[in-house]
Order: sequence, then C-alpha cells, then structure tokens
Amino acid sequence: MGLFDKKYCAICGNKIRFLGNKKLEDGDMCGDCQKKLSPWFSERRHSTVAEIKEQLAYREANEAKVASFDATRTLGSVTKILLDEGKRQFLVSRSNSWKNDNPDVLDYAQLTGYDASVKLDKDEQKTKDSEGKSVSYDPPRYKYAYDFRVKLHVSNPYFDEMSFEVFPTVREESTLVGDIPRLIHGENYKNTMAAFDELRQTLDAIAPCLSWSAPEEEEAEAAQTAAAPQEVYGMDITRFVFPAMPKNVEEMLSLPCVSLHNPFSVAAMAVTAFCVFPENPEMCFNMVNALKGPQPLSTMDKSFIRDRFYDGKTYVPRSYLAGAVPGNNYKPDEPFTIQVDESVHSRDQFDQGYITLYITSGGADSPRPVTLRHKPSTDEWFLWNFVGLLADIRKPVSEDPWA
Repeated sequence: MGLFDKKYCAICGNKIRFLGNKKLEDGDMCGDCQKKLSPWFSERRHSTVAEIKEQLAYREANEAKVASFDATRTLGSVTKILLDEGKRQFLVSRSNSWKNDNPDVLDYAQLTGYDASVKLDKDEQKTKDSEGKSVSYDPPRYKYAYDFRVKLHVSNPYFDEMSFEVFPTVREESTLVGDIPRLIHGENYKNTMAAFDELRQTLDAIAPCLSWSAPEEEEAEAAQTAAAPQEVYGMDITRFVFPAMPKNVEEMLSLPCVSLHNPFSVAAMAVTAFCVFPENPEMCFNMVNALKGPQPLSTMDKSFIRDRFYDGKTYVPRSYLAGAVPGNNYKPDEPFTIQVDESVHSRDQFDQGYITLYITSGGADSPRPVTLRHKPSTDEWFLWNFVGLLADIRKPVSEDPWA
C-alpha cells in the first residue's frame, strides 16, 4: 500500500482526509471520530478499533448525562469544576458553553483523590550599570508568577487523572520598603488564594487531598530575615521591633517580624494601625479592616473609634510603644517596640478559635486585652475585639493640670 493510497476510517467508514489519519493499534481513524473521544483520553495510539468503538458508545451515553446535568456550583475560572450537588456528579470544562462540548460527567464516587498546588516562578529583575551592562539590583529584586493547579484522580475506563489550571496566573513583584525589597501580596493574589482555599475545602468533602504544595517564596523570606531584628516572630517570641511606624496597609503588612499567621503579631499591628488615626482616620480604618479580615469595621465600630479619640486623646495608642509614659508625653523609644503577652486564661477559648492577648500601656496599671480569631481555612488570625486597646489612660504631663 502506497503512501498516498486512500485510507478509510475503521470507525465510521468515511475516507480520511490527507494528513488527517489518526493511527490506532490495528487500524486508522479520522479526525472527526477522534474529536468525539474524551479530551482526557491520551492512549489513542495504543487502542484497538474495538476499544475506540466502546469509548464512543460511552461518550454517546454521556451526552444524556450532560443534558440533565444541573450545575449548582462552579469552582475555578480558567478551567472550571462544575458540581451537580443533587445528583452528586461533577464535570470539568474550560468552556462557558460546556453543554455543547459533551464534557465527561463523573460521579462523586469516581473521584478517588486530588492534588493541589500553587507553583511559583521567580524572575530576577535587572538594571544597567554605568557601562550599560545588565546587573542585579542590590539587594536583588524579583518578579513572581503564581499558577494555581489541580489534578483530579478518577476511576474511569478511559482516563485516570484530570490535570488543569483553575485560576489565571497571578503576577506580582517585590516592593521596596525601607530600601529592602519585599514581596507584599496584593488583592488579586489574596482573592485568588481565598477562592482556591474554597475549592480545596469543597473537594475535601468529596475525596481526600493526596498532596498540597504551596510556594516557598525564598527570596521574600530572605529579605524579611535580613531586615528583621533578632526578635523573629513566632508563637514563643512576643516582642516586635519596628524601624519605622507604618502609614498605610502595605507598609503595615510588610513590617519586619509580622504575619497574619501569628496572633501576637496581629495584636502588635493593631497598635500601629490605631497610631495612624490622628493624621488619617480613613487610612486607620483601612488598616484595621486589613487586620479584621472577613468581618470589616461596621459603622458603629468606626463611630466608637472616633469617640475614643475625641478631645485630643491621640496619645492612647502611642502608650503601647516601649518608653512612652505620661512623664514624656508618651514619646516612645526608637526603634519602636511592642511587647505582646498572654495570661493563664488567654487560651480558654482556643479550641473555639479565639485567643486573648495583652499589651502593656505606659499609662495604665494593668495590661489591656485584645482578642484574635482564627480562620482555619487559611491558618490566619484576625482582629476580633479591640475595645480594650482604646480604653482611657492617664493624661500626658502636658495636659494634666495636677502634674
């Protein structure tokens, strides 16, 4: 048989177009028949004509499942996982017109497990020296690209895994804070990660997570370590030292030694946020909202904060900084230091997701409480009750007529 002899599809019998032959183990198949196979199927060249016909019968029966599929929930945006929660079925598709594409409809029971990952690709930024040569910044700066991927392990006669990207790539770059480049996650990253966490939680209720891979962000961590003093944050380290007080959300979240994963540092950041109120009340609210996470300040909360600063009591948050006492009009030592402690009762409600910590004020006889609440899905802590931080303290010497 010559190279240019006519070939006919062993499946449908039609003549195969030039260069359109799809080889099977024991025959030939046309491109039109190949398009009817599952998009997750990858063993065509090792399949027989009989096996392909069996799959096409399965795919034809799948069309009825697609027609009756009621998508009650959608996870992801690039490639989507659609759930029919009533029938306990799911499908995966990149198309908004998926009903026309005959995506494979699978039962929950066919999902045997899944892998989830956020892949980080780092690219160093370069600059030019005096001779026009490309050189690294000092210290180095980077661009970051995050890919959010899922691999579903399934029990199906024609494929056993479905691997795909679920959200668009998120791109960020290191930001200079105090001449040190740091990775500060923006709203796009935070929103995408929150949606990815929701996707993982939903899948957890159907099948086990077999692996989870998060980005390590070595450069960002190294930059923070280089800029940080010896008091590196941690559950056993409660002293926070800042070279400068933040003036906005970005600067606050990039302070050395702070992390939303550590309730002690969230309490310390709350102090820095309230210190901004005298100069910029709205920015103070933005900073507090960043610490409150899922439950932002209400109108009543904002009114309460304004009332606490009424009549010039702008010194209250400064009193939590080391060295700030009435005798020096609450002028803190530099670098700025905040000590956050816990008592024997701090973890009385820890099992319910709460911890109450204490910060000493230079104008009060006893430490003031601040309560944090845990969010398990992200392993982050958020500001829950801050009323104690704004309680009255002794007046500074310049305002005390009896001093």
